[in-house]
Amino acid sequence: MPPARLKLLSGMAYDLESYESSGVADPVIRVLGEIPALAEPFGITRVYKAPQGFYEEVLVLADPDGTVIWESDPRVLELRGEMFEDLFHREIRERLEITSLEEHTLAFYLDGRLEARVPVFIDAPQSARGAGVLMEAAETALKKGAICWLRIPQADGNAVSRPAWYVQQGQKLFVLTGPDEQQLPGIDQVPQVTLTVKSKDVKATIGEMTADVRVVDDADEFEQIASLGMGNRLNLKDGEAALERWKRTCTMVELTPHG
Repeated sequence: MPPARLKLLSGMAYDLESYESSGVADPVIRVLGEIPALAEPFGITRVYKAPQGFYEEVLVLADPDGTVIWESDPRVLELRGEMFEDLFHREIRERLEITSLEEHTLAFYLDGRLEARVPVFIDAPQSARGAGVLMEAAETALKKGAICWLRIPQADGNAVSRPAWYVQQGQKLFVLTGPDEQQLPGIDQVPQVTLTVKSKDVKATIGEMTADVRVVDDADEFEQIASLGMGNRLNLKDGEAALERWKRTCTMVELTPHG
């Protein structure tokens, strides 16, 4: 039987400020201002499973070209054995210079051996360059995915967050809302919503964008887009008859995201 191997079950870099304020780990490294800029403090979490013992860990962050921009000091971790999943956290408050908005890579070395690499997304909300990169990354992610998240302003000044299936046409999305379909309260009454795009591959948030809302009033456009949606909507109880139901009971809106 081959010897048991150490495994990285999960690992990610996340923004510390949002984690400390909300308790939710947003899996991005955030920078403020135009690129190049200094990264905000971030954390690294990882879960190992391995034979019991002590292991020397080194973490390495590389830019899209493979250039190392940060390397941790070696630290010794004690793992409890293959019956356990050992969770570790580390905070990095050193201000690293980020020169690219493309996907970075975080590598995990144990006892000098590369065990795993995970992608790291850069969030630069104040960067004009970042807006263009985010749009391209979001369009690619939406092509692979089936669900986006929408934050919809409400009349009382609050906002509701809802998952939504969609039909994608380039960078535009079309969503349906109605009594027998997904509930997107008030989406046809507001000029804009906030669109959150997640990567299906790594289950990470790529970023948030504002999206302009337009109600689709034209019957021909409605039917054309809704027909495309037949292949996107999972678990349709009424099959192809859903198209007529959508026309009777649903509202369609076009979402145009921008950075």
